[in-house]
Amino acid sequence: MILRALTLGLCLAGLTACSASQNLLARGVAVAVDDDSVVPKTSQGFPPRFAALVQDTATPALLLSVESRSQTGRMLREARVNGVDTWLSSDLTALMLEDGMLQGTRGLGSELFAADVSEPKALILSGRRGYSDRLHSNLTGLDEISTRAYRCLVEPQGSATLALEIGTVPTRVVTEDCKSLDQSFRNTYWVSVKSGAIVQARQWAGDEVGYLMTKAAAR
Repeated sequence: MILRALTLGLCLAGLTACSASQNLLARGVAVAVDDDSVVPKTSQGFPPRFAALVQDTATPALLLSVESRSQTGRMLREARVNGVDTWLSSDLTALMLEDGMLQGTRGLGSELFAADVSEPKALILSGRRGYSDRLHSNLTGLDEISTRAYRCLVEPQGSATLALEIGTVPTRVVTEDCKSLDQSFRNTYWVSVKSGAIVQARQWAGDEVGYLMTKAAAR
């Protein structure tokens, strides 16, 4: 199982994308050219921060797909702080998820620095229809933070049975349609009927990155 995690972890080496921000690019470039002075590696070829997660077979795994780049890879959960999970790839790309809902990104470009998803989360996990508000703070090409407010409609869309690495999971499908003054997007969530947790989601991370698909995975 460790070998499997090592092999699939490598798939995320190409997830770091070009951005107008040179500060964000610095780490991705260092990884791409194998600059040990910037990102030190273990004997297995991983940064120590990620290698420690690989060694712990109890660490949960997640599959991430960046639709706009046709890239898919495996992430491991590094930490949970105040209900927010940080998921890490072998190139130190990171996702922050709150009960499966996207809270932030690091290393993907035009970073989603933070999101307030408390209102839609309550509707999505309970399966109720209703309106809610969310906030996104994104990094712009000028290294500035831009915050937008979105008005969202959450609606149940029936059921679906998913074939995931963790097994066959009956789910409730819930959509979230959001609009601001200049942007709109639709997120889709698959919520396990048994556990009540989000086991798969398609979520918008911003204009540059587009949609991210996450799926619960096995080690």
